[in-house]
Amino acid sequence: MPKLSVWMVRAALVHLGIGFLFGALILHHKGVPIYAWTWQLLSPHTEFVIFGWTMQFVMGIAFWILPRFSGERRYGRAGLGWWSFALVNGGVLLTALGDWFINGPLVLAGRVAVLAAVVLFVIVIWPRVKPLGGYAASLTNQKQISEFKEHNHESA
Repeated sequence: MPKLSVWMVRAALVHLGIGFLFGALILHHKGVPIYAWTWQLLSPHTEFVIFGWTMQFVMGIAFWILPRFSGERRYGRAGLGWWSFALVNGGVLLTALGDWFINGPLVLAGRVAVLAAVVLFVIVIWPRVKPLGGYAASLTNQKQISEFKEHNHESA
């Protein structure tokens, strides 16, 4: 498993733990009231679980499991993947803090950071998403694909 995937999965597990803790406090408060501010944990709870845990876990596994290139840069533009990792974690944190302190601009900054993380991750992953099937799947430009199709129609 590449380092980026390891760190994404580990960070996702930390987010799951924090989200689970917040959710447990909210659930406990429903039965036995603790503090009046406990309900303020609801938005950070959903932020940590949906974006911090689920989305980041999927991103980490996708980076690891999708087909790799041959050669030195097997995972493509991994540097952008690290930026995506930083942005998704920073964005989740900013959004959760903005929700906690009821600060709209902080929430907006967090959402923009998460969006930027997704865009960067798509840039990293897009070239690795190919159809299943040998040589035809490794063709990358339209000219190669056209030549491949012409060659196969002639030999049939």
